[in-house]
Parts: sequence; C-alpha cells; structure tokens
Amino acid sequence: MTVKIRKFIWDITYNCPLRCGHCYSESGRRPARTLDRAAAMRVVDVMLGAQAENVMFSGGEPMSVPWAVEAMKRLHDAGVEVTLFTTGWSMKERSAAALVDSVSGVAVSVDGADAAIHDAVRGRAGAFERGMKALDILHRVKDERRAAGRTCYTLGIDYTLTRPGAEEADLERFVDAAVERFPRLDFIRFGAVIPSGLAAERAFETTGLLTIDELVDMIDVGRRFAARHDGGPRISVTDVRYFLPSPGSSLVDLDILQIEPDGGLRAFPIYEAKIGNVLHEPLEVLWPRAQAWRSDPFVAEQMGKVRTMADWADTTRTLDRRYGSEDDRARIARRGLAMAVPA
Repeated sequence: MTVKIRKFIWDITYNCPLRCGHCYSESGRRPARTLDRAAAMRVVDVMLGAQAENVMFSGGEPMSVPWAVEAMKRLHDAGVEVTLFTTGWSMKERSAAALVDSVSGVAVSVDGADAAIHDAVRGRAGAFERGMKALDILHRVKDERRAAGRTCYTLGIDYTLTRPGAEEADLERFVDAAVERFPRLDFIRFGAVIPSGLAAERAFETTGLLTIDELVDMIDVGRRFAARHDGGPRISVTDVRYFLPSPGSSLVDLDILQIEPDGGLRAFPIYEAKIGNVLHEPLEVLWPRAQAWRSDPFVAEQMGKVRTMADWADTTRTLDRRYGSEDDRARIARRGLAMAVPA
C-alpha cells in the first residue's frame, strides 16, 4: 500500500552562517549532517513516491548545499510545489536565475524591522543587509522574467515575530519600506515564533515569546497593514496554533512530515522525536509510527495541557527530553542562558 503524504519539510543541512536565538534546529551550532548528492536524490525519490504536493526546503541555510537546486528542480519538474526558505546570506545572481525553473516560491526570512533588531535576534552582524540584498537580486530576476512575459517564482518575506521585533510601529515602517523597495513582492507573512528547539527554553520563553493574546492582536494588525496596502503584496499573520491540536482535529490525520538533514524523520515537525530514517525504512513503516506517536496517551496528555505559549514551551521541553535521541538530549543539556533574545 502506497503512503501518500501531502506536505514535507526538508531541512537539508544544519550548516548556517547565523546563530538565531530561537532556532528550532540549533543550526550553525551543530554538525551540518548534509547528505551527499546520491543519498539526497534517494530522499527526493521517497517524496515523489509519496505523491507529495508541497515540499519546503529549509535548514540551516539550504543554498549552502551544492545539490540543493538540483533536488528542488527534480521535484518541481514532477509537478510538486517547491518552496525555498532562505536567510539570503549567500544569494547570488546565478543562484536566483537557477531558482526560476526550480521552485514555485522563495521566502526570505526576516526577524526585525531594521539591522539593529534583526542582527541582534539572528546573532550575526550584517544579516539584515544580506537579506535585503538577496531580495534585491531575487526581485530583479523576477522583474526581468515578467518583462519577458515568462513565469517566475513567487517572492516574499517570512517575518518571524519575537518580542524584540514585534512592535507595531516597527512592523509598520518595515512593511512600508519593503513595499516601496520591492514593488513586485508577492507576500509578506508574519508569524510568531513557535516554542520549538531553542525557542522552547525558559530563557527564551521569558524574553522572546509572544503571548496568545498578543498573537491574536497581531492578526488584527496584519489585517490593517493589508488594508493599507491593498493591491500590493499579500500581507498576513500566520496563526502558529495550527501546529497544536484543535477541537475536532487530530495530529494523527495531519499529513505533514519533516525530514532531517541525514534522512531522519520526526514524528511531528516541531518536536525532537525520531521514528526512523527514510533512507533505511519505507514510509509504509514510518508513517504508522508517526501516527502512533501523535496519538500516544502521554503525548496527547501533554498537548491537552496547553493553554498559553508558556504551557506550549513547557510541553515542548517535556516531549523533547523524553523522546529525543541520545544525541538530542546531550545537545539540549548544553543549552544555557545564551538562548535569551537580546533586548
């Protein structure tokens, strides 16, 4: 029986030039674990065999991987919607040109309205400038394709909302500046950081996480921005509570899987629990394990306790320390106050 999975998130490497205080994978702080080309193409085959409809390439920094564009193109040519999430740190003209026929969409990640905020959150001076330069390049390539009457990727900004970067006035000036600088931008998406990985640690919980009420208020802010820029890019605020079970829904039936750089498969994207490796076992074996983990009484009990973002962070800490691999638990134990977000 063929297992069909609608959506995959593929972190193709943990190599990253940045040191974001909220990184769910601690990229840049741990071995990259990037596969060689041959193994990577086997992972592509797994996703094609599952009749994937959408594959999101993330990391780490995906564009640091030599075979990344080839893998994207194989999926894209097969009719899969492929989205690249990039910091923009190393974006070049030739890379942007190659993406034209390899992806459906490109999202450049931003965490602050200006260099002072963004670079502090991302832990690397120059990160904001590099991101804006990448958008310049990607926007120019998109413009050239448009002028020639040819199709191109959708292009937008994924803005992760941490407490330092979530002031409404800052967001407003960021949106105004982005719309003026990148007039053919397709979207600007705001989404509160999910309490996963480093963002689930207590130091970050007290300095970086928004509350549920603040998140709900932010959805209204997004609507006001969208109304102001009607006719421009689609402006929205993603409700990250999508990753929590809601009345009438079940994580068991949510057909989304996350593949780690070495082919390891998470039981659910935002938690450390591993259920095997797609290079070693078929999805027909792995998917039932994911469903079993998601419906495990202990997991369900922990999920059922979540009422606030702090509750969610506590649940993540509990699940990661219980179900993470030996390496995961050792890495988690090394976390410390460095996880706090600069004020």
